[in-house]
Amino acid sequence: MSLQSVARNAGGALLAQAALHAELLGEAWLEEKARLRGMAMALLLGFACSLCALLAVGVVALALAWDTPMRIPVIVSLLALYALGTVIAWRSLQRQVLAKNEALAVSRDELAADLVLLRGQL
Repeated sequence: MSLQSVARNAGGALLAQAALHAELLGEAWLEEKARLRGMAMALLLGFACSLCALLAVGVVALALAWDTPMRIPVIVSLLALYALGTVIAWRSLQRQVLAKNEALAVSRDELAADLVLLRGQL
């Protein structure tokens, strides 16, 4: 078997593998995009509902405490509660941003396995 025929066979196998991996990456990206879209919609709905609930609770608490000596402590407590919620949400967002990205992990694993296989055949 000549070097030229080995290169031709390996090139064909490499092109076939590249085409399969491109297809796999395309499918994985479509799945990831759909997952992210669903997460964004759930996040937006949850944010809107939480904001409305927080505002309603704050208004009710202030209305109930307005004519009492507890007005200032209620205002301070509401501000502290809102600040605590903001800090918790910010830290959660930071943790998610810094977390290892697992998107397209299957495709990366497949590419690594095929590279080892191709190196073994050459």
